Amino acid sequence: MNVHKKYEILTEKFVSWAKENDNIRAALILGSRARKDKPADRWSDLDVVIIADQPEALLFQTNWLAQMGNPCITFLEKTAVSDNVERRVLYDDGLDVDFSVVPSYFLKEMATSQEIQGVLARGYKVILDKDNVFKNMKFESFSLSEHQKPNLSEFLNEIHDFWYHAVWTAKKLRRGEILVGKTCCDQYMKHLLLKMIKWQVSAKANWQNIDIWHGSRFFEQWVSSAVLEKLKSVYSRYEEDDIWQALHQTMKLYREIAVETASLLGYDYAHLADETAAKIVIKLDQEREK
Repeated sequence: MNVHKKYEILTEKFVSWAKENDNIRAALILGSRARKDKPADRWSDLDVVIIADQPEALLFQTNWLAQMGNPCITFLEKTAVSDNVERRVLYDDGLDVDFSVVPSYFLKEMATSQEIQGVLARGYKVILDKDNVFKNMKFESFSLSEHQKPNLSEFLNEIHDFWYHAVWTAKKLRRGEILVGKTCCDQYMKHLLLKMIKWQVSAKANWQNIDIWHGSRFFEQWVSSAVLEKLKSVYSRYEEDDIWQALHQTMKLYREIAVETASLLGYDYAHLADETAAKIVIKLDQEREK
């Protein structure tokens, strides 16, 4: 039996059980198993949103998970969108399901939040609707906020944030806090780099007809091959010299992308912040070799 059929059977078991549970009022599938663009493959999980009168009864209990199979791993995690909580489950056959359980009043936020509607617009499938709440609801496509054109203040703030943390990382490395330095370079600074890359890609498309996914989803499909090639040198091993090299390469790539993006936006680039930070980082690096 292929994995898609297994997920269909799991979904059927969930719906059959949920129909008899008065606490559950509605449920829908999000993500790859509900969309036509980039649909589910063999690696995809199942994302289910449950509308319940008492979400806590499902979030903080686990016995109900056995209705769909034999759960071996389960934990709570904040959802990627909004401030809700989901229960993530891995079953013994390798199927993994994210059950996001929300209260009935969350429907209002679903209907008005651009961020949530942006997710729903990619595709959703109602699998249970006891009160017909989804019958007249329409979800239109919106650009997620992180893909909207930044104003000058926001743009400069991001650049200053990046260059500040370049110096911060260098100081941590000099102190001998190797893991702290690596974490900042390979996580926080890469988060800022990714945001600038998204702005660059969007600006090149004049902020129109551009589909950039949340986080780094499908990154390799919407970023240029030139950027992908340069990314090979911006991540480090847990080794001090390698982290310094990754830091320099991250700074170089960020500068290249940010300068071009500033030009595309018609903004002045923060040259003073860049030059000051770069000078300090180079000095701190060179001094350790003496």
